[in-house]
Amino acid sequence: MTSQERAPDGGDTQHLGTAWWMVAVLFGLYVLSWVDRLIVSMLVTPIKAHLLLSDVQVSMITSTSFAIFYAIFGLPLGWAADRYSRRWIIFGGVALWAVATTACGFAQSYEALLVGRIFVGVGEAALLPAAYSLIADAFPPRLLTRATSTFQMAGKVGSATAFALGGVAIAFAAAHSGIHIPFHGPAQPWQLVMMMVGVPGLLIALLVFTFPEPGRRGATRAARPVAEKGAIAVFVRQNWRLLALMLVGTSCLAMCGYSMTNWVPAYIERHFGWKPVQYGVALSLMNIVSAVSLVINGWIVDRLFTRGMTDAHLRFYSWLILGFLPVIAYMFFATNVYVFLVCYCVAQFITVPFMVYVSSIMGLIAPATIRARMLAFFLFVFTILGLGAGPAIVAALTQYVFRSEAALGQSLAVVVTVCSVVALLSFRMALRYLAPTIAARAVHAPAA
Repeated sequence: MTSQERAPDGGDTQHLGTAWWMVAVLFGLYVLSWVDRLIVSMLVTPIKAHLLLSDVQVSMITSTSFAIFYAIFGLPLGWAADRYSRRWIIFGGVALWAVATTACGFAQSYEALLVGRIFVGVGEAALLPAAYSLIADAFPPRLLTRATSTFQMAGKVGSATAFALGGVAIAFAAAHSGIHIPFHGPAQPWQLVMMMVGVPGLLIALLVFTFPEPGRRGATRAARPVAEKGAIAVFVRQNWRLLALMLVGTSCLAMCGYSMTNWVPAYIERHFGWKPVQYGVALSLMNIVSAVSLVINGWIVDRLFTRGMTDAHLRFYSWLILGFLPVIAYMFFATNVYVFLVCYCVAQFITVPFMVYVSSIMGLIAPATIRARMLAFFLFVFTILGLGAGPAIVAALTQYVFRSEAALGQSLAVVVTVCSVVALLSFRMALRYLAPTIAARAVHAPAA
């Protein structure tokens, strides 16, 4: 077994330094993915005006089409990440979504923009299964939640970057409206913004080759074919109750988070009258605060886990949901924009970290040879339900139930509150299965 294939030693400072650099690179790529993903949510108003779209069509562009293809392609890409070079898979995905985001800037119709967003979803599907698999193999269990929470923090840093730089980019593009772009002609401000955020990804993607790929812990090459045969079926059959409850809880939190991410900018514009240049900085600060909370939460969970609370991941998460539920229920009834922003920041403490806990738990209970595929399956389910259905349900409630764009806050309140309660109940029910599963895994596969 080569040095690259050996399981990481927690005392190897040089190895951990390389592992943390890997996390830094993956962090940067994840930030980029969120910028490319979210920038369109700040462009809803000009896109609607230019292409004459309804709220339902907007939800298709901002979330539903992206989510469907992100989820579908995550499955084969997760399979590939269990077998082939995870660095090359990530590089190909970043290059694809960067080109697709740039292409969105050339769109002159709803259909063309929809196709561009579909390919953004396909490209971004490559990142998370491969990245979480890399992290799980590079870090010892005592540091795993800290490493994954640091990586997941990039989602909120990406959101903050999108909202902060997005407001500046929109102002810049508006000042240069009609600028001539080769092969395009005069560009609308929103089109220019899409091009500005898409092009840099082609260069940033090369950073993935600045770190070595860690070996897959607990699985030598000779043993992998035997270990993989029927491994997923056995694993799911043995743990279906825990997996099902985790899927319900994470999907509900995904619906909360993605609904707010996609619709809060429009809600602030409609309800409080703020423009992107005003709310961009505020939302950026809120996302930075919630990003810092991820690392703090990861540190707390690692400490609880080290001290013997083997179900700390879901137990601590359920405590967070219960504690912040009153804030979530009140949020969209706040009449002061600053009170709303504080509530929005607090709400993200529970809507952001679900992938941290899922990936950490999977790193503890799933064999290395199936870990990326299991994570891809989780991504498939809560992307379809969270990103695909959540924002679309908000749009449908606004358009067909409340029948007024001014009722966007009511639609958001319904989705966010109900889903938070269901997630809380699911995680509390899952606690009876988590600790025994982790203990069984430690006994039967101590080297994995």
